[in-house]
Amino acid sequence: MDLRADSGIIIPAYEAAAFLGATLEAVLRHAEPDRVAVVDDGSRDATAAVAERAGVACLRHPENRGKGSALMTGLEWARGRGFTWAVTLDADGQHTAEDLQRFWSAPVGEDTAVVVGRRGMRGSRMPWHRRFSNWLTTRMVSRLAGKPVFDAQCGFRMYRLSAARASGLPASGHFEWESQALILCGRRGFSIVPVDIATVYTDNGSHMRLASDTLRFLKMYRRLAAAPEAAWTR
Repeated sequence: MDLRADSGIIIPAYEAAAFLGATLEAVLRHAEPDRVAVVDDGSRDATAAVAERAGVACLRHPENRGKGSALMTGLEWARGRGFTWAVTLDADGQHTAEDLQRFWSAPVGEDTAVVVGRRGMRGSRMPWHRRFSNWLTTRMVSRLAGKPVFDAQCGFRMYRLSAARASGLPASGHFEWESQALILCGRRGFSIVPVDIATVYTDNGSHMRLASDTLRFLKMYRRLAAAPEAAWTR
């Protein structure tokens, strides 16, 4: 199975003009422009112009809707282009484009819904509170998914588009969407496969809002924890 030829690449971006160009340059060393889409989630800077200069698709939200909403827009684009898979990676240089091949070489099965990038935390530049947060949320999400999810906060992933649709992923959301996607795919009986990727921590900042995004995650977690087990299976 040639996963490379059957995969679109989605880059959600918000106020990313300063570093999106370098990300796209790296990605386009591994994929043709017509396989790549940037989802500009209501940016007020030149994010869209950078994407257009690079020759990739630019899907624009008129206002900021959140990372989950941007990812869903990208997944629908990939489905409309006839791809079976879609790789997602962040615009801010936190992911290394050279690791794309690791996703395309992953040992996927017919039941695989998501291939998740697994970062090595020990010895990385990532602050201790970010490492702790990732450890905790990964344990919490694994519990509700009913199987290991490996790295709940990593946005470098590859989704099987048919499984994503069958799992009923929400049409909109913010940063909690990525955790919810793993939970729903796991609960529907799909497998989640890890691939080891480089751990990159930049000073480009994050658009995550600690209080509001943590609250969204906790509300999502509480709601899914209370859902009847009979509703989990396909």
